[in-house]
Amino acid sequence: MHKHLYDIMPSSTSYEMGMKRVLLSANESGCSITQIAVLTLKAGEQSATHIHPDLQDAFFILEGKLDIYLDGQVHHCGAEDFFFVEHLKAYQLHAITDVRMLAMGCVIESQRTKLYPILFEPNLRTMVWGGQRLTDWKKLPLQDNIGESWEVSTHALLPSVVANGTWAGYPLKEVIEKMPEAILGKSVAKKYDNKLPLLVKFIDTKSDLSVQVHPNDAMALREHNASGKTEMWYVVDADPDAYIYAGFKEELTPEQYTQRVADGTIINALAKHDIRTGDVFYIPAGRVHAIGKGVLLVEVQQSSDLTYRIYDYGRMGLDGKPRELHTDLALQALDFNIYKAYKNSYTDAIDKANPCLDTEHFSVRVVSITHPIRRNMIGYDSFVIITCTQGECAIRIRSTHDEVTLREGFSCLVPAAIADYDILPLTPTAKLLESYINNSSQSGLRRLISQFVHMTGF
Repeated sequence: MHKHLYDIMPSSTSYEMGMKRVLLSANESGCSITQIAVLTLKAGEQSATHIHPDLQDAFFILEGKLDIYLDGQVHHCGAEDFFFVEHLKAYQLHAITDVRMLAMGCVIESQRTKLYPILFEPNLRTMVWGGQRLTDWKKLPLQDNIGESWEVSTHALLPSVVANGTWAGYPLKEVIEKMPEAILGKSVAKKYDNKLPLLVKFIDTKSDLSVQVHPNDAMALREHNASGKTEMWYVVDADPDAYIYAGFKEELTPEQYTQRVADGTIINALAKHDIRTGDVFYIPAGRVHAIGKGVLLVEVQQSSDLTYRIYDYGRMGLDGKPRELHTDLALQALDFNIYKAYKNSYTDAIDKANPCLDTEHFSVRVVSITHPIRRNMIGYDSFVIITCTQGECAIRIRSTHDEVTLREGFSCLVPAAIADYDILPLTPTAKLLESYINNSSQSGLRRLISQFVHMTGF
């Protein structure tokens, strides 16, 4: 094979800057080399965060000066410098001057096809207060008393099983154990000991839930050797008279709390909120709460099932026995402070990722689309759980071109290493939630750029 550089038509690059002339393509190589190309960059051009789950990149600088940002460090490269980037490493290019360089890519065969958007088998939980709405909505065989659908979970009580691709039939926990950094993100894997720190579920209330509270991390570790439970609610649908309780509306001493629990009037001390579709409530550990009947919502939470039941209307469980109360433990966990607002305000702009909650435990975005949008989440170094609450859409990974269809009532997990994707509506309108870990440990430049991309929806 013989080619002359300037006989090759220039084309755009995957870095969203500069131009390239491809000397050798994957189809022509017949081996693990995916591409050899000459890249030309203009002074001042800067790439978005770039990562390959199954490729290694190499650059040989022919002319000019180039800064490469990798692992929080800046590498100053000039003519005749060589730079190698391993797969699963996020990097950025910044042309200081006009740059001309040779770029090469090579497939890591052991990584090929392993990373893709992961769908899950139905994962339903029977609860005394549940109904049939979840199975009806998901178009599953009707079942009664279904209170929860654990969409994405590695919790031992109700773990998720993969429904698609190479890992179909495998528990999500096992899949993560094979490639924790690629799926969770390097920062998340390190912080949470290679475990998925979140649990996302749908909740349907045919009748009122108990009044309850969850412990924080310190108490949960001390009492149960487990993580605490901070959560948030996004209301998918609600009956006209539906409501929730969140927080106290009047000051109580521990003694008054104990008395109100004993005489069944604790409900009168709680802040009651009328709700409608799209409402968001943050329920940090320690905040008293309860969901009223006639509500369908998404719950994003720490991966925990620790709940202290305070009051349950004298209700019997599915076994016909009174349900256990945890009055004393709840007293230790409760935050008795009164707050000005309990509902989270956010802007629900179309074709944008709208921030509705950022906490130390997780971040959530509401995405309402009528047209395709790109979501480059690579810079956050975190998995992304996408939950469809209305309509239908496709999730298409930019680096691998893998695509899944996501319809309302279902969720998928996008591994951290491939979290640069397009969301394409398949119905006139689609609405989704994105849940992930917002790592504050990222380098300043990398974080600023990724946050700009994230907030603008570019």
